[in-house]
Amino acid sequence: MFWPPRVVVLALACDLLLAAGPLSAGARAAEPEIRIVADEAGGPVAFEAVGLSAAELADVAKRSDVNGRLARLFAVYVAPAPATQDLPPIVGRYTVDGSTLRFTPRFPFSPGLRYRVLLRPAELKLNSDQTLPPSNQGSVTREIEIPEAKAGEPTEIAAIYPSASTLPENNLRFYLHFSASMARGAAYDHVRLINGAGAAVEVPFLEIGEELWDPRARRFTLIIDPGRVKQGVKPREDLGPVLEAGKEYTLIVSREWRDASGRRLKGDFKKRFRVGPPIATAIDPALWKVSAPQPATTSSVVLRFPKPLDHAMLLRTIHVTAADGSVVKGQVAVSDEERRWEFIPDSPWRSGQFQLVIDTALEDLAGNRIGHPFEADRLDAIEKQIDLEAVRIPFVVPSSAAAAER
Repeated sequence: MFWPPRVVVLALACDLLLAAGPLSAGARAAEPEIRIVADEAGGPVAFEAVGLSAAELADVAKRSDVNGRLARLFAVYVAPAPATQDLPPIVGRYTVDGSTLRFTPRFPFSPGLRYRVLLRPAELKLNSDQTLPPSNQGSVTREIEIPEAKAGEPTEIAAIYPSASTLPENNLRFYLHFSASMARGAAYDHVRLINGAGAAVEVPFLEIGEELWDPRARRFTLIIDPGRVKQGVKPREDLGPVLEAGKEYTLIVSREWRDASGRRLKGDFKKRFRVGPPIATAIDPALWKVSAPQPATTSSVVLRFPKPLDHAMLLRTIHVTAADGSVVKGQVAVSDEERRWEFIPDSPWRSGQFQLVIDTALEDLAGNRIGHPFEADRLDAIEKQIDLEAVRIPFVVPSSAAAAER
């Protein structure tokens, strides 16, 4: 069953942009109406209420309760919620331009869903301390159904990280990679964690209203509730850890999750894994092994780790610099269950001195950093602290003659 986007009871993010120039105190169209704002492709992106009093809109914008007033004046719901039902509208942004009020949803409208728009002009005439009665007499409503996307290759899960089949008890994140851009706003409705007995784990994830997507909406970050990972905090004491060593779990992604075009996923995706002991120690770069590349080639420089590290961070926290400090351009690849990092340069290597520059924000699967364990507030877990912004590991690309002698 497909569930509509989650309705989050939060204060609306209102951005009141009053158009430059004087407002006409009596400017009003014959009757207020609702219009649809479409993009270049004809897809709905916002709703506008037009023909309102510019002076009254300007007055509402000055009130301390502007968020609530605009939400009552012009609200958008996922149908078939009754227009009279006292539910919070979907979250979005309001802009005022003279006698026009525009609502733009925080997340794009979802193909395949019907939306009901409710305009209550009487709300404009109320004083700050007045509340409109439950009746919607005199209101203007409009419904629109966002069409389903055209048939095409369905989106699927391309990968889930960590990729290992055994994860530490204090594993902190999952990264879900999709083959195409996804719709935002309903992620937590479509992921479940079940234990070896097939029972759902209670509230395992930290649900964030904004959702953690990359700019293309193709990678979603799913965070296990840190309060149930960190030792000695109340959520863990009340509910216990999300993952327990020695047990098996399955992360399930439902095919009912829709992509940015409104299509369901190709199928359900399941990642089965076993849980091992927690990792409580900081990352120690002294345990890493570097393999230098061959000169005059585009062979890779390889960095190997004794335990898996965070996949997304490995892609952005390690760089290669030349002797003059310039950054060497190239591509990064991560493999061997996130225990191998390699860099392939865009141009052949020249012999000389190079460095791997590692940001100390790099984490392992349990959130431990270089020199800073995740449980650093526990005195018995504090180790040698590294306060540098970066760790540098030198390597040498030999001359062609020296390489030939090997």
